[in-house]
Amino acid sequence: MTATFGSPRGWRVVVRLLAVVGSGVATAWATDAPAARPRRIASAAELRGVWVSDVDSEVMHSRANMAALAEQAADLHLNALYPVVWSQGETFYPSDVMAKHGAPRISNRYGLGTGDRDPAADWVALGDRHGLDIVPWFEWGLKVPADSPLAQRHPEWLSRDDSGRSTFDQDGTTTTYLNFVHPDVQQFYEDLAVEFVTRYHVPTIQFDDHLSLKNTFGYDDHTLARYREETGNAARPAPTDADWLAWRAAKLTDFVARLSRAIKAARPGVELSVSPNPYPWSYKNYVQDWPAWVEQGLVDEVVVQVYRDTMKGFAGELRSPVLAKLEGKARLGIGVLAGQKPRPVPIGMVRDQTAMAHDLGYGVVYFFQESLLRFTAPGETVEMRLDAIRAMLPAAATAP
Repeated sequence: MTATFGSPRGWRVVVRLLAVVGSGVATAWATDAPAARPRRIASAAELRGVWVSDVDSEVMHSRANMAALAEQAADLHLNALYPVVWSQGETFYPSDVMAKHGAPRISNRYGLGTGDRDPAADWVALGDRHGLDIVPWFEWGLKVPADSPLAQRHPEWLSRDDSGRSTFDQDGTTTTYLNFVHPDVQQFYEDLAVEFVTRYHVPTIQFDDHLSLKNTFGYDDHTLARYREETGNAARPAPTDADWLAWRAAKLTDFVARLSRAIKAARPGVELSVSPNPYPWSYKNYVQDWPAWVEQGLVDEVVVQVYRDTMKGFAGELRSPVLAKLEGKARLGIGVLAGQKPRPVPIGMVRDQTAMAHDLGYGVVYFFQESLLRFTAPGETVEMRLDAIRAMLPAAATAP
């Protein structure tokens, strides 16, 4: 359900404005699209979401599977789904922006490329049916597989590490970064995000910790030339050099500002959500200075991935002075790990972390739907997990 100029279901664009953002030129769009729908939650503490991944799951295989998950989530008093719409260099919705760059309009996984399915539209309809906020999740952020059409067609878009390599291993997939310092990469992501929010009537879109760059990357010719030109530092910096970290982090902040301004011009009131790792780890390792994004008003929601296997470690992150300083400046939530396929988290730990987050005034988003609702830790059954969720969420969050 995506559109560009000239498509039958095109964006009804009134005017195109050029705005300078940082050192690049960004495209801002003004449209007659209605304002974004408001979030259904009345306060940050009432956020009860779950990330919906296609990995280790059959949820994307059919509309019936998607509908069953949405109904179960609502019955368990969850109030938000964060379904993946961008993963491994592909979209789970038809995208003219992707087609423009030689990639499939929609992923061929799960039979999507051979039918009339549009999972993004289906999620929005299911949210309306069950009273759930649908927050599309651009999961892979700046990462794409090295053999993806985007990487193959645009080698000049790729970042490189300090040894000159453009690839790294991402859970068994040879992966590369699209370089957010490159103006064409910025334009691609802006077009992708604007296309989505213009087409789909959602309250929020989310990028997670993959909207980042490993601190060992950024050594492509384009980025190094920009760094030397802007700083006067001719020496090749080390990955952890303070000035080099700060410069790359500032460039990522500029990029986030561009995305934020573009989507809000395209769909008034739409929110930008991010889900980073805790700070300062996110800054030192992935050049993500997300507290600055909040302070500058660039993001409306932050769900910090506090994936800790002890209550002491979890409590330490929730009591971080960084989070305390950002109270009231954005909706703050906590990402709670319910497990992954090889390592399910006992439901008792999920319950205790949920309770602590709520007691400190934070909402929660669980990773991910299968580990929350179906995978079991030793000594558990699926029904035991569901009973525990019913006990920890005995009633719906207060309606606004």
